[in-house]
Amino acid sequence: MSYGLLTPDVPLGPFEGAVVTLWSTQARDAKLHSKSSCSYVRSAHVAERMVQLDASALGRLCTQCASYGSWARPGTGLAVFLSAVTGTGLLYELDRCCNADEDSFDDVELDEAASLLLLASANGKKNAQTDIEDDEDDRWEEVQEARQVRESVVAEWFDALVSLHRVHRILALLPWMRSWAEPQVQQKLDRLQVLRTRAGRLIAPDALALTAAVSRMKEPDLPVDDPAFAVLGARSEVTDSLKSLWRQWRSAVEDSWDHPREQEYLAYRLTSGMSSRRKGRDQALERAQALERAQALLGAWAEEAAGSATAGCAERVLSVRLGGSLSASCRSASALDRLSQWERGVLASYTVSVDWTGAEPVVSLRVPEPIAARLLSQASPLVYESRAEEKPPAGDKASALEAGPGLGPGVFDDTPVHGRKLLRQEHLRALRDTAGGAEQLYAVLGVNAGVEVVTLGALEQRCATGWQGVILAAASDLPDALIDSALQPYTGDPAENDDVWVCPVYDPEEDAFGRSLSAAEGERVVVRRCREMRDTRQALKSLALARSLPDLRDLEAVAEDEQGYPLRPFAAAVWNGLLAMEQLDLEPFASEGDEYWADGSGLPLGVLASVQAYTTDASGRFQGRAHSPACAHRRPYAGVDHQDEKVTIAELLHNKSFDPCSKCGGYAVRRLSDAQVAYYRAAHRLHDLIQISSSHSGSGTADVEQYLDRLDELGGLDGETEQMWFTRPGQARQWRQVTNRLRDKLRTRACQ
Repeated sequence: MSYGLLTPDVPLGPFEGAVVTLWSTQARDAKLHSKSSCSYVRSAHVAERMVQLDASALGRLCTQCASYGSWARPGTGLAVFLSAVTGTGLLYELDRCCNADEDSFDDVELDEAASLLLLASANGKKNAQTDIEDDEDDRWEEVQEARQVRESVVAEWFDALVSLHRVHRILALLPWMRSWAEPQVQQKLDRLQVLRTRAGRLIAPDALALTAAVSRMKEPDLPVDDPAFAVLGARSEVTDSLKSLWRQWRSAVEDSWDHPREQEYLAYRLTSGMSSRRKGRDQALERAQALERAQALLGAWAEEAAGSATAGCAERVLSVRLGGSLSASCRSASALDRLSQWERGVLASYTVSVDWTGAEPVVSLRVPEPIAARLLSQASPLVYESRAEEKPPAGDKASALEAGPGLGPGVFDDTPVHGRKLLRQEHLRALRDTAGGAEQLYAVLGVNAGVEVVTLGALEQRCATGWQGVILAAASDLPDALIDSALQPYTGDPAENDDVWVCPVYDPEEDAFGRSLSAAEGERVVVRRCREMRDTRQALKSLALARSLPDLRDLEAVAEDEQGYPLRPFAAAVWNGLLAMEQLDLEPFASEGDEYWADGSGLPLGVLASVQAYTTDASGRFQGRAHSPACAHRRPYAGVDHQDEKVTIAELLHNKSFDPCSKCGGYAVRRLSDAQVAYYRAAHRLHDLIQISSSHSGSGTADVEQYLDRLDELGGLDGETEQMWFTRPGQARQWRQVTNRLRDKLRTRACQ
């Protein structure tokens, strides 16, 4: 089978005439290629061409590029369209599951398998089971082969259902292709009905009802005092063994297509744990007696389930929507793919009709009461609803018609900003389903909120609640010129450059003091942690967008993948570019005689007052100590979310309730700007001079002159520096007062 080959007859809809960049050789009618390195190019010289996308251009494409070519910038509407149609997308799915496969079982093989599998269910009582015990060993291989036939036939039907579901979801995004694809869709519908009928013949409906009844059974009274089970050990051991037998039997029956009596082999597990030292005729008889009693117990449980299933013989009509996103990397629908074996059997056996005309396909089922009770109460990827009739709910077709014009240019950043279209939820679903790396940061413009930076998951939540706006740019679409300056010093071999983490600097007279807190150091750490150049560029672009957020907790991952793991909008190294996983030394800003800072100098916080700090507990409200985002006591992912607390350094300075972890310091600070780093270093230099003046060391004339020179440098601030360092006029005056008092004190010491 050829994979989604884009042929000239495929309608391009709104993408007709889009200009794309292709490559070809110098020949007049040479094939077009999506990249210059295409393996189908037979010439060393290829030229770049700007081509309008139409039927003639599609006819000139090489077969490889027509199937898997990437002609558009990732994340654009055209790229999403090509990803949804080519490769293993729409065109591939339209050709699948339309006709009988050469490996499919014929009707004769199907009849033979059905006669073997349905025999036990047709004679479900115990006496019917004893009739076939004599030749059970001879027929075991035949039954196993019949079960393999059943699994293959059901899998074929389920694959056809998933394929048609995926076609339905893609066509909902590309409405201009519906009439073109209608003949193939109808062929898939007809084939699906045939396959469902074949699958239903191999599954006994009464076995499914019994299985549902077993799943709702409570733990029965166990015969722990039965003399037959005394061979298992003490009473507590007998209790544990029988409870284990009950759990194993129920678990095996719950997700099975077979009659509950088919699980009686589990009785052998009850005696398999008995000590092999117990030998002799008496011991063998005890073991046989325990085994016979266990088989009888399993039969009694099966009879109890049969009684409850027969009591609830009424039927109910249920409906279920086949929703859920579809993955471009695998053809299965995530919601359908997670269905249990029993639930797939129910869909194959009891489906009455499927309505494919709505925004989401709706399956109608007519099931016995035990099955309905289980479907309505169990935790399933699908949500079942009880209905009074088999017709689909009113409004389904209307919702399909109101779903919007579908995907086209202008939804994403593939047109000028003035030509952008309002974003819809189905657009984001298409972006996530077809575009790799779609979970990233986006700059968006909302009608009410203005320009914001959000994750794709947060954007999906907003669209679901009626948010109106457009996408301005994704992180991957930012120009490389924004990050070239950050990459320039580190374009060589990482082994030849500096390490990821710099050594701490404690002397404020050194130029590197406080540099580990700076935003520039954050960029360097991101580059060093992302070795691959492509990952580095994407990380730096994400860092550029994330810096504009007023609260870093808004970067929390709200979307999850199919396994339930959070989808992060960027690499973990970006957090090191946003946060310095260390603490500020706040001693210079504490008041003299402070309870926690005995040697405080009382300097104003200035521009450092608004620096954000993130911690698990800023006020001592929870048990345990406060931790920073990178603390090993907290979690392995060094990021922040809305379970963390955000405070400013001004709020944290005199917070007596803050109880930090001794390992991590309790919080991490948002990286400082150049002005904040400069003031932080100047405050520590001034604080050191104050401490020196209060001590008896360094009192020589030469040392005092050196200190006075430093003080003149710190005290002689120009107006521009004062404006950058201090947020209020009184703070600059307080700084000058401290430097003047210290100058007088040093001069007095020099005269002594």
